[in-house]
Amino acid sequence: MRLSGIAGQMRAVGALSRAFDSGRFHPSLIFHGPSGAGKLTAALALARSLLCVTSEKAACGACPVCRRIDAASLRHPDVRVVLPEKLDDFRRGEVAEEGVSGIDVQGRQATAARNPVWTILIDRVREAIGFVNRRPAEGRRAVLIIDLAHRMGAEAANALLKTLEEPPDHAVIVLLTPIYHALLPTIRSRCQAVPFLAIPAGTIAAFLETEHGLTPEEARLRAALSGGRIGIARELDLGVFRERREAMLRLLESFLRPPDPGQALFRAEAIAKGGEASEADLEILCTLLRDRMILGAAGTAAPGLLHADIADRLRALPASDGEDGTDALLRLESALDGIRRKGNRQLLIEDVLLDLLPDNRGAVRRPAP
Repeated sequence: MRLSGIAGQMRAVGALSRAFDSGRFHPSLIFHGPSGAGKLTAALALARSLLCVTSEKAACGACPVCRRIDAASLRHPDVRVVLPEKLDDFRRGEVAEEGVSGIDVQGRQATAARNPVWTILIDRVREAIGFVNRRPAEGRRAVLIIDLAHRMGAEAANALLKTLEEPPDHAVIVLLTPIYHALLPTIRSRCQAVPFLAIPAGTIAAFLETEHGLTPEEARLRAALSGGRIGIARELDLGVFRERREAMLRLLESFLRPPDPGQALFRAEAIAKGGEASEADLEILCTLLRDRMILGAAGTAAPGLLHADIADRLRALPASDGEDGTDALLRLESALDGIRRKGNRQLLIEDVLLDLLPDNRGAVRRPAP
């Protein structure tokens, strides 16, 4: 089996293909890795490969089956995607309905990501179990994809356990998550984990130039800002990004000039209230601190800046006493990792902002939780 259309994930694609060709393909899978790394694209490509009527080795991409399995227009009855949603929407049946043009899975994924309080409802999971247990409507397989699976509550996850352990012969179940360890251990133990890794910036830039016709300059900028995630690079709205960048730069200026621990705590609370969206803000903050570190080391001739247009403002930001900026950047990346592992979001952000203060010896500290 060959999966097509998945850029930069040779390890994941190779593992899936080898397992399928050797007859050791696990029917319950977890695709885990950074948001935007291609997990949903890979899950739909897997569905096309399993259901394509033209070829048994790879999806042809042109037959009626392949054309109906698309992230922007999913219309195949043997492929179902479950996402977090509002309870009211479920009761109205909005998410379950399929229009003439199909279900825009990609759009619904983006909406769910912007609403961190939405969950994967147990009633939706029960529907999905019923879908898996029924014989396929058209093809030889049924493919269930549960995206943002870490948002399943314990009741919904436990309801899925038996199906994951003993799925029907015709069924393949794929859970997608950016936070592998946020899934219940009982879920993880019943599935084969397939990691999706950050993609080198050069690979992303080349893909954007070749497949999307972007100029080399824009492709490099998008790749550099994507954090190794091809989906982020492709969908990034540079206008919105610059607005968020300006907000984060003003946030830094608000408590670093002059140094103000109280203001740092206030700003940390504001970021934390953004839920999962706060990770994107912290990633922008990482790029700002990176450029500030480069400016501090190289002065006016600083090469490789991502934010050359605001270099003067970044250069004016004071650094922690005796630091070149490396430690601050590492602490921020560590905080991001802690948040992704379901650590206390607000405490982690508070600590990292306090550590950015030029003299943080007198900063307010809380007792360890």
